[in-house]
Amino acid sequence: MAVLTYKCPNCDGPLTWNGKKERFVCDYCRSMFSEAELKVLSPAAASAETVDAETARQLRENAGENGASAEAFNEAEENKSTKQPAKMKLYSCPSCGAQVVTDDTTAATTCYYCHNPIVLMDKLGDEYTPDFLIPFSIDRKQAEKVFADWVKKQKYIPSDFYNAKQIELLSGVYFPYWVYSCHVHSDISGTADRIRIWEDSRMRYTETSVYDITDTAESDIRDMSRIALNKASKVLCESVMPFDTEKLKEFNPGYLQGYIAETRDIEMSQIRPEVSEEVDAYCRNQAKRKIQSGFDAVHIDSINNRVSSESFRYALLPVWTVTYKDKTGKVYYFSINGQTGKTCGELPTEGKKLVQLFFKVFIPLFVFLLVILGFLF
Repeated sequence: MAVLTYKCPNCDGPLTWNGKKERFVCDYCRSMFSEAELKVLSPAAASAETVDAETARQLRENAGENGASAEAFNEAEENKSTKQPAKMKLYSCPSCGAQVVTDDTTAATTCYYCHNPIVLMDKLGDEYTPDFLIPFSIDRKQAEKVFADWVKKQKYIPSDFYNAKQIELLSGVYFPYWVYSCHVHSDISGTADRIRIWEDSRMRYTETSVYDITDTAESDIRDMSRIALNKASKVLCESVMPFDTEKLKEFNPGYLQGYIAETRDIEMSQIRPEVSEEVDAYCRNQAKRKIQSGFDAVHIDSINNRVSSESFRYALLPVWTVTYKDKTGKVYYFSINGQTGKTCGELPTEGKKLVQLFFKVFIPLFVFLLVILGFLF
């Protein structure tokens, strides 16, 4: 199967995951199903074919495409502008038969004709099947409220940053991550200082004793996460971390329905150097903290780390996100951790509102100073 969508057995409506109820819910008849029940449902299926960017453009224009697929098309156009080949795929919606265009890393989206959620199974086959995912605990209404509350606390932002259209662009996205764990045995050598200070009636004395040290330390690295998608903003994705990986679930494509999902295009070999550097830095800090007790200063000359029980797991983690591009082309973002609700964002400022603020403050102050000077002179 290349494309699937799970249907409600009661009314044939699409099923989507509801994190608050922890059930798959039909938005039409309000029926609810557990994960075990979803597994026995028969998803509707359709096939896919590869198309070029120009065909994708024509299909988008003819259909009036918007939302997630439009973003996918824009990504492809940006890739084309940087002289990278645009990889697009054309799918048939299993609900209405409409043609849906996505880019090469999109694994779940929504049909822009019938608005049914669809999962692109050929993007999740073989080595691209995630080991686990964390389902969304925060639904769209909650995310919109968090976004609204956050914006209301800000001042001097453009009026078009927070409007109905911008709220519609708030998207629930499963981003791909590599999650790394290991055990590290560290052999440490260095020096440690112990300082003794005393004084008499005439002088203050300081004595520094320097000790050579050798020690060992054991460190467990658990669930170090790294984004596995080149086109994703690292700031946007990593600013809302961490996720509670104790609540991970075995991957089931049904969880993707109703959300956008991306597949990885960064392999574990590409992030291994960065991960190794962070592991070394973490072990050095842990070793220093262990030896610190009883000494005033510790200087580690060398640390030899032996790594064992390494594991890279591939995961999809939930983020609500919205972006805004100003007139200069700079992109601002707002993101919400779809599990914990942690928020992060960068807001644009509107020059006109800043000018108005300047005159509101400056003119009364200027008049006040003129009055004071008139009395003085």
